[in-house]
Amino acid sequence: MYENVSEKVKVLAVFENSVIVPRLFRLHNCDYKVRSVSLRYQEKSGASIDHFFAVETEDGNVFKLSFNDKSLVWKVDEVWTDK
Repeated sequence: MYENVSEKVKVLAVFENSVIVPRLFRLHNCDYKVRSVSLRYQEKSGASIDHFFAVETEDGNVFKLSFNDKSLVWKVDEVWTDK
């Protein structure tokens, strides 16, 4: 099941053909290298756009990341847990 987290994180991302691709992020002083992005979508929020990414990390964890194009803030919104 997904657990809501909603914590700001530092993210290393690249732009490939005008697409944002998260590569690495830090949560609770742990670095997570992104193995794959399985889903991406956008939602308009007033004058800004929130970009969402479902990512799998190299250690097999699954997270939902978000990026707000106005505030330039990245967050981990959810993490998959086996509980």
